[in-house]
Amino acid sequence: MVDTISKILSIVLIFLMLVLAPLLISYKIDDAVARREILFEVTQFIDKVRDTQTVSPGDLDQLYQNCNSHGLTVDVRVRRLVKTVVIDPYPENDPHPEIGSHTKEVTVEYTITDDPAALYNFNKGDGVQVVVEEIGISPSRSFMYRVLGADSGPLKFTLAGIVG
Repeated sequence: MVDTISKILSIVLIFLMLVLAPLLISYKIDDAVARREILFEVTQFIDKVRDTQTVSPGDLDQLYQNCNSHGLTVDVRVRRLVKTVVIDPYPENDPHPEIGSHTKEVTVEYTITDDPAALYNFNKGDGVQVVVEEIGISPSRSFMYRVLGADSGPLKFTLAGIVG
């Protein structure tokens, strides 16, 4: 009886080591490569926008296709960050109150513009922001969760760059 149990246990361990482990490793490598390739595509897009100061509809379509062609289903949003300079003539903390003169406080703020028409031409100093979120569950994540109960989490990141 003990001999039968040890044979069954040995067969299960052999199956795990020879079939499931390499399959999990292969899936996780593919998943990691896909994540890096999406990051590379977004970086290339931001560099192109920084250099040319324009985005065409073809550029956006190419970005969407490139990000979704690596095996993961992702949602890509491109936003324009409009640079605005705010001048406060009477700041709350005046550094020289004894003089009686007020120094102006200058701050730079970036406002997100969700208008699609404003996306195509950038001014110098504006920013471009790309938000990438994984929509579905990749086969590797699903398989890993079913076998080991571990989940690496969905792909989600934001990259930005200043134009000019």
